[in-house]
Amino acid sequence: MRAYVVFALLSIFCGTIFYTAIKLNFGKGKELSKQLSAKNTRIINIDALRGNIYAGDGSLLATSVPKYTMVMDILADGLTPLLFKEKIDSFSMVISQMFPEKNKIEWRNHFIKQRALKYRYLIIAKDLNYGKVEEMKKWPLVRLGKYGGGVWFKEEYKRMYFMSDLAKRSIGYVKDKTSVGLEGAFDSLLRGKNGTQMQQQMTGKGWRSIKLNSNLTAINGKDIVTTLDIDIQDIAQYSLQKGLEAEKADHGCVIVMETATGAIKAIANLKRGSDSNYYETENYAVNEFTTPGSTFKLFSAMALLEDGFINNLDSIDNSWGSWNWHNSLPLTDSRKPDKRFYTLGECLQYSSNVGISKFVMKYYRKQPDNFVNHAIRMGFHVKPQFDISYGNKPNIPTPSDTIWSPTSLPSMSYGYSLLLSPLQILMLYNTVANKGVMMQPYMVQEIRQEGQIISKIEPKILNKKAIKLKTTQMLTQMLIQVVENGTAKNIRTDIYSIAGKTGTAWIYNNKLGYKDAKRFQASFAGFFPANNPQYTIVVVVSNPRKNEHTGGTIAAPIFKTISDRIYSSHIKNQAVSQTRNTPQIPGILPGHYDKTKWVLHTLGIASSLDLSQEKFSPGKRYVESKKDSISILLRPVSIAKNGIPDLRGMGLRDAIAILDDMGIRAQYTGYGRVIKQSPEAKTPLGIHKEVLLSLSPF
Repeated sequence: MRAYVVFALLSIFCGTIFYTAIKLNFGKGKELSKQLSAKNTRIINIDALRGNIYAGDGSLLATSVPKYTMVMDILADGLTPLLFKEKIDSFSMVISQMFPEKNKIEWRNHFIKQRALKYRYLIIAKDLNYGKVEEMKKWPLVRLGKYGGGVWFKEEYKRMYFMSDLAKRSIGYVKDKTSVGLEGAFDSLLRGKNGTQMQQQMTGKGWRSIKLNSNLTAINGKDIVTTLDIDIQDIAQYSLQKGLEAEKADHGCVIVMETATGAIKAIANLKRGSDSNYYETENYAVNEFTTPGSTFKLFSAMALLEDGFINNLDSIDNSWGSWNWHNSLPLTDSRKPDKRFYTLGECLQYSSNVGISKFVMKYYRKQPDNFVNHAIRMGFHVKPQFDISYGNKPNIPTPSDTIWSPTSLPSMSYGYSLLLSPLQILMLYNTVANKGVMMQPYMVQEIRQEGQIISKIEPKILNKKAIKLKTTQMLTQMLIQVVENGTAKNIRTDIYSIAGKTGTAWIYNNKLGYKDAKRFQASFAGFFPANNPQYTIVVVVSNPRKNEHTGGTIAAPIFKTISDRIYSSHIKNQAVSQTRNTPQIPGILPGHYDKTKWVLHTLGIASSLDLSQEKFSPGKRYVESKKDSISILLRPVSIAKNGIPDLRGMGLRDAIAILDDMGIRAQYTGYGRVIKQSPEAKTPLGIHKEVLLSLSPF
C-alpha cells in the first residue's frame, strides 16, 4: 500500500513539472520565457559615420572624429570596498597628473564623497582622443574593465570644422531639432543609416555580440563636394569683415558666383555681436529680403530695352533731379544733375531716381503689368531654388494687389516697394554678364560614397534666353560707365575692367517707414573682367554707422578688394582650368582594419590577415593591402611610438585619426590620399606638434 502512495505522489510531481514545461512554451509560460530570454540579451544601435563635406579643391570642410568620455560607476559590483580602498590613492595620483584641475588629495576626496553619496555614474573627463584613452587603460582600476573597476570610456563622434568661421553658416550644422546650411539640407545623405547588433550577457556582466541575420550593418553617410573655393572664400570673408568693422555696420554679406556656371565660389555672412566683433550667425545672402535700392535700376533699363521702347542714346528730362509725382513729396536725386537731360545709360551712371522713374512711367504707366511681368518671367516673384533651405520669400507687387497704388510703379523702378534677396540681385547681374543666359545658383557639385563619385551635379540653365544678347551688350556698357565715370568711379582700375552698379536704400522702419534717415543699406553688384566676365559678385552692408552710407563709398570698395585679389590669383596669367574627373580608386588604401574589413565584406571581396611579418601596434589596428589572384591580403602597418608615423598612401581621415591619437595636429593640402608628409616618417617626435600632409587624387 505504501508503494502505491509513493507512486501516486511521484506521478503528481512529474505531472506538475510536465504541465509547467508546457506553460513555458505556450500561453503565459511562453511570455515568461520571452521575459527570461530578454534579460540575457539586448539590441544596441550602431551609429553610422556621418559623411564629410569638401571644398571644390577637395579640402576638408567638415568631418566626424571619435572622441571619448571617461565615466566611472563608483558603485560597480566589481569595485568592492576593499578594492576601492586599495586602489583609490594610485588612481587619484594618475588622474591628477593628466587632469591637474584637482590635485591627488582633492581627486581622492571627490571619489570618496561621491561613493558615500551613492552617486553612481561620475563623468571624469570629456573630449578625449584615442591615444589618451589607450594610455589611460593601463591605469589602476581602469585596466580591470567596466565591471571590474567601474571605469569605462563612452565613444561618440564629434563634428569637426576645419576652416574656422569661413562659410560657417552656409556649411551649417545639425543639432537637436535645428538644422541649417548644407549640413541640414543634405542631412539625409550625410547621416547614413544606423545599424543594430544583438548582444548576449556573459558571466561577469560583460556582453558579447551575436551573429544573426537580423543584425543590421550601419551604412556610413555619403560625402558631398561643394563648389566653394577656399581661397576666394577667405578673400571674401576677410574683405567683408574689414569693411564692416570700418563702418561699424550691423551686418553684411558677400556672394561670389562663377559667371558661366552659376557655381557659388564664396558666400560670407557676418553680424556684429554685443562685443563689437563679427560672427557668422545668419544667412543674410540667401534669407534676407529687403528693398534693394538702385541696384534694381538695371532691371528697369533691361525692361525698357527688351520691349524696344528706347535705345541707349534716348534721353529724358530729369527735371534737374526733383520731380513732384502724384501729389506726394517730391522725388529727388542724391545729387543735383549737371544737365537737364539724361540718356538711359546716364540714369544708371549717375543713379538718377528721377530719370529712371520718368522713363518707366512714360512707357508703362498705362500698362504696368508689362513691367511687372518681366520680373515674373525671370522668376523674381518666387524663392530661388538653392542647396541651402531658407524660410523667407520675395515680394513683387502686381497691379491686381490691394496694396498697389499710383506710386508703386515709379518706386519699383528704382528698387523700392519690393523685396528681393542679395542672391536674386546676383542672379540678375550674372544673367547680363552671361549674355542673357540665366543660371541656377548651386553649392554642391558631387556626392561620393567611400571615395567613389555616385552623383555629379552639372550646371543648370534656368532660362537660355532670359535677356536678348543685344540688350546685355548695351547694359554691360552702361555698367562699365558707372565704374569709369559714375557713382563707382572710386574703384576704377587700369588693370582690368569692372561693370557694376551701386545701390543705396533706406531700411524700412515699422514706425517711420522709409523716412528713418539714419538707417541705410549700401550695396554693389557687378562682374569682371567686363569684356569676358569670369565672376559675378554682390556686396550688401546693412546700417553703417559712420558718416558715409552710400553703395559707392562702402560696398563698392569691398567689391574691389575681392575682385583685385581674385583677378591676381585666379585670372591673371593663368590658363582656363579644365574639369578633371577623379579616377577610380585602385585597390584598398591603407586604413583602419575593422573599417577595411567591413568595406571588403560589403563588396563581397575575400580577404585574409597576415601577421607573419608584423603584428598590430598596441591599440592601433591599421593595415595595408596587397592583391593576389583571388583575394586581398591585409598586413598590419607599424606605427612607431617615438617617431612621426608613415602616413603615405592613407586617406585623410585615417591619417588625422592617427596623428590625433599622438597629440599631433594635422594640416593638409589637396584631396585624395597622402603622397607626401613633413616632417618625414620616423622623424623623432621632439618638439613636432604639427604634420603637413600633401594629398593627391586616387
